[in-house]
Amino acid sequence: MQTKHNRCLLLNSDYNPLYIIDWKRAIIWNMKYQDNYKYGIDIVDFYKNDHIMGINNKKYPVPAVCKTKRFFKTNRNNVNFSRKNIFIRDSHTCQYCGQNFNSNELTYDHIIPKSKWKNINSSPTCWTNITTACIRCNRIKGNKTPKEANMPLITLPIIPSKSIKYLPIAHQLNKIKDQVPEEWKIYLPESYCL
Repeated sequence: MQTKHNRCLLLNSDYNPLYIIDWKRAIIWNMKYQDNYKYGIDIVDFYKNDHIMGINNKKYPVPAVCKTKRFFKTNRNNVNFSRKNIFIRDSHTCQYCGQNFNSNELTYDHIIPKSKWKNINSSPTCWTNITTACIRCNRIKGNKTPKEANMPLITLPIIPSKSIKYLPIAHQLNKIKDQVPEEWKIYLPESYCL
């Protein structure tokens, strides 16, 4: 059994991308939950020129795209506040020095340090008081405001609005950007297929 492809694009029932799963899981879910509306999936497309060998040398195509039978609600109006989404909002760029970094080389910084936060009605750890910083700039700034440290922000932090870059699948697609299969491209936002 030799296949060139091991990933299968899982779409919501409305054909919007949800996740990337293993092709074996797609086959199992398709067969196991064939008559189950709650968990079932349908295989939508197969990889061209890729197959697995079955009994008596029969060739079976490898699933490339599948979709859920029922709709899973993922469309929220707000973007979840998280370290990952802060980095996405700021394009993985330190907002003090302007350099682009990998996630593991970044931290987030409280613009107004926790020790200087005066608003008792809200937390200092919020969209508008957190920014992306490289480790070096975060150490230099320390427990000071940007003005006290003479380190002006490149862009002011905002509460992001919903966009395709916050899709649950976005992180997975960025990892394989140069290897997105042809069979997936009609289901993905254009920015992932360039």
